[in-house]
Amino acid sequence: MLKFENMPSVGQVGTLVGLLLLTLSGSISMAGSIGPVEPVFARYAQIYHAPTLDLGVEYFRHKPMEEMDDFDGYTVTLDFTYPLDDVSQIELLLPLYTDGEGDYNKPGEAFDGRTLDVDGYGGVRDFASLIYERRLSWLDNKSDINIAWLVGAGKRLDTLDAKHNGELVDKFNHKGHNYQVGLKMDTDIRGGEVTLIGNLRYVMFQDTDDINLTGDDVDFEVLYITGAIVFNTFGRITPVLEALIEDDFEDYTSFSLSPGIIYTMSDGLDIKFGAPFRLTSDGQDYAGELELTYRF
Repeated sequence: MLKFENMPSVGQVGTLVGLLLLTLSGSISMAGSIGPVEPVFARYAQIYHAPTLDLGVEYFRHKPMEEMDDFDGYTVTLDFTYPLDDVSQIELLLPLYTDGEGDYNKPGEAFDGRTLDVDGYGGVRDFASLIYERRLSWLDNKSDINIAWLVGAGKRLDTLDAKHNGELVDKFNHKGHNYQVGLKMDTDIRGGEVTLIGNLRYVMFQDTDDINLTGDDVDFEVLYITGAIVFNTFGRITPVLEALIEDDFEDYTSFSLSPGIIYTMSDGLDIKFGAPFRLTSDGQDYAGELELTYRF
C-alpha cells in the first residue's frame, strides 16, 4: 500500500476545516448574500449573486499521468468568481498544492518502476486560469433554460517535483499553457424541486510535458462534460448526483458517477462533499472532494 509522508491526517484536515469555519462564521451575519447551492463539479449558467470563494481538497487514486503510474495523492485548489454585472462574471482558478506518490514510468531511466514522491505548488492538468463567462440573456424570455458561454486561458506556474528518498529525480509539468471554451446550462423542473445542470468544456493544452492522459504529445486536447441532478427539497441538506466524462479524442474516455451532499450552514457558507468513482477502464479509480464555498 502506498503511503503519503506529507499527506495531512483526517484529524488535521478536520482541524483545518474547523478553523476555516470559525474564521468565516464571524462575518456570515454580514454577508446575507442568498444564492443557489452549487455541486462540487458542475457549475450553474446563472451569474453569481455575490463574489464567491471555493476552497477544495481532492483526494485521488490512480490519477492518469504520462510519466507516473498508480499516482495517488491530493490537490488543494482555490477558485474565486466575481460577478461583473447581471450577465457576466470572471473566474480565477488557482491550484495551490499537489502531494502524492506513484510508480515512475520512464523506460531507460535509472528510477523507472520505482516509487517516487511527487509534490509541488500547482495541479496536474489544472493550470492557473482566468475565465470569462457570459449568460445568453436574450434567451430568458424564450426559455426556462439558463445558458452561458465561457472562454479562458491558463498557464503552468510551478513544477511538480518527483523525488526518491528526498533526492530530486525528475520535474513534471516543466512548462505549458492551455486555452478553453465552453457552454453551461441549468434549469429547474418539478416546480423547482429539482435542478438540472450541464457543462461542456473543450481544453487545448499546448507546449506541455509529462501530463498527457495517454501518450507523450506536448499538445493535446480534452473534452470535459459534466452533468448534475440537484434535489432541492431537503432544507439545509442538498443531495446531488453528478456524471463526469473526459475524452482526449484519441483512445481515452473516462466516465464516472459522483454522489454528493451539500450542507448549507448559512446564506453565505456551504460545505460540500463529492465521491466520484469510474465506470470505465480509463480514468482515476475514485476520489473524494471536500469543498467550502463562501459567498461574500
